Amino acid sequence: MGYVIWLPSGLWGMVLCFNIVADVFGNAIAFLSLLVAPALLGVAPIYALLANGDWLPLAVCYGGFFLGFGIQALIDD
Repeated sequence: MGYVIWLPSGLWGMVLCFNIVADVFGNAIAFLSLLVAPALLGVAPIYALLANGDWLPLAVCYGGFFLGFGIQALIDD
């Protein structure tokens, strides 16, 4: 059941992070970050919070992960 939360939040988070990286570095680097440096996409929500005060990418990416993990842990018992 946690997958129902993980999948949409992961896809939405990837789109948000891709847009953040594209705004800062350009489309070419954003595309390369999907293939070569996915860590850049992992840092993008933290950058958005610190640089712009935008908490939505952080809430979607990390909040969706922990919420899905918690629900999955409750259901597996």
